[in-house]
Amino acid sequence: MKKILMKFAVMSLAAILWLAVGPSAVRSETIYLKMAHFMSPLHIQHQKSFLPFAKQVEDLTGGQVKIKVFPSETLGGATQLAEAVKTGVADIAFIVPSYTPGRFPRTSALDLPFLFESAEHTTKVFYDLYDRYLAEDYKDYKVLWLYSCDPGQFFFVSKPVRKLEELKGMKIRASSAPMSQALKLLGANPVGMPLSELHMALDKKIIDGTLAPTSAVYDFKISDLIQHSTRLNIYTAPMAVVMNREKFNSLPDSAKKAIEQASGKARGLRAARLYDALDADLVKKMNEGGQKKTHTLSAAEKKKFMREIKAMETEWAEKAAKEGLPARDLLAAVHRSAAKNKPK
Repeated sequence: MKKILMKFAVMSLAAILWLAVGPSAVRSETIYLKMAHFMSPLHIQHQKSFLPFAKQVEDLTGGQVKIKVFPSETLGGATQLAEAVKTGVADIAFIVPSYTPGRFPRTSALDLPFLFESAEHTTKVFYDLYDRYLAEDYKDYKVLWLYSCDPGQFFFVSKPVRKLEELKGMKIRASSAPMSQALKLLGANPVGMPLSELHMALDKKIIDGTLAPTSAVYDFKISDLIQHSTRLNIYTAPMAVVMNREKFNSLPDSAKKAIEQASGKARGLRAARLYDALDADLVKKMNEGGQKKTHTLSAAEKKKFMREIKAMETEWAEKAAKEGLPARDLLAAVHRSAAKNKPK
């Protein structure tokens, strides 16, 4: 009997202690989140966007939420991250919608050529159209922020291109399916390959050049191989940082609030401006010492490029309409927003 009473007393004390400290202990349990991207740990977005976001969330939660950032394709390659975050391999991921054709059909309207002048310009339009036209693409995710890289330019290892005719027959690395189509229409021969293989392909003259943002030329260490650049602002690449929706919904309200406070449009615009500032700085460096040259085409010559690929919009709209999307309304909205938000 004495043993039974002692056991009951111990159990009662344990219950009292749990009631006293249990809920707070549960609330204060550290939450670890995995954030993935495919760029190097030296990339400007890793250093000045992703790490500061993780730190801000940790600070706002008093250390309750810790986000570990996994760079360099640790949790998945560039084309795999949209699926990785959806399935929970990563809790948060940086994605480029155009890397997974068909998965973000509405957002692909922003991949069309000659729409935007800068990363900030694209980002403003992305947010402007998101709620009404694009949100359905991201129904499986919690979107943390949207943005874009700096505009894509032509980069060549030897011969400059100052006229449309000079591009004919050149082997150019394409950044996406839309840009592959654009290169064909311009008379070039598109070559698809990941950025990780670009240095080798340029070094061995397997290709004549690449279509890429200026920032990528330096981030992926190919600037030493580039002798000429033709600036056309031919495209930008919409990007997003997304979170597994179930994971987000499972978090305590305080953690949700901190993540939302640390993300959003303000962070997206800051990330875009990082790219634009880097673009401007690197263009100056390309022209230092007279070794590398940046070429800006005349308005008349640029119109030739634009005229050759104008049909892409019509083709995109026809295909999207067959898939049940409000293609013409969306395309018209893109042009209106691009005009409204155009840099002055």
